[in-house]
Amino acid sequence: MKNLIPASVYVLVGEIFIIFVVLAAALILTAVWLAIYKRDLFPRFTLFVLNLFYQPTKLFLGYFHINPVIVDEIGIALVNSIYKDAYGNTPMDKRLLFLPQCLRNLECPAKTSPQEGIICEECGRCGIAELKRMCDEQGIKICIAPGGEFVKRATRDKKPAAAMGIACQHDLYETMRYVTSKGVPMTGVVLSKTGCVMTEVDWGDVREMLFYSG
Repeated sequence: MKNLIPASVYVLVGEIFIIFVVLAAALILTAVWLAIYKRDLFPRFTLFVLNLFYQPTKLFLGYFHINPVIVDEIGIALVNSIYKDAYGNTPMDKRLLFLPQCLRNLECPAKTSPQEGIICEECGRCGIAELKRMCDEQGIKICIAPGGEFVKRATRDKKPAAAMGIACQHDLYETMRYVTSKGVPMTGVVLSKTGCVMTEVDWGDVREMLFYSG
């Protein structure tokens, strides 16, 4: 049976594929370079490039044995720099704070509501109780999220004018990407100790960012 596709076509397809791979690698390197060295120069463009090549950049860094979590850390820093002023100019009573359930003490007596998330009873076993009292005084709403999907639902239902989050690098950046894509300015603080239970955060950094006014 005669081959209907000339060999030259296969050569052309191969050349196009090689060019595409080279261009993709160049763009990934550009994203990494911009994010690391030029995060204050055109931060929105840098963030756009980083988001566009988010997974390839992580795979690229992992291939060279560089911890890919740096991509999330850079993304968080960029989002914070872009939206800090908009967050700070939002009235306190229009803000929503997302907290991860892993900050709770193992003996936490709080119950979970399908609508409101985990309801803090202010038992004092962790730092959430004190922060909640401060937020109540300022009118800031708190959402202790049992999972990522709950964050999305709370963003849709509560319709905050601005938000702040606390989480590990990956979860925080994922949340920030989703919330800001809905037109809500968001800032965040990374956990100082990560894990699934009994995590830690610098509460001083949290208060500074949470109550920031532009």
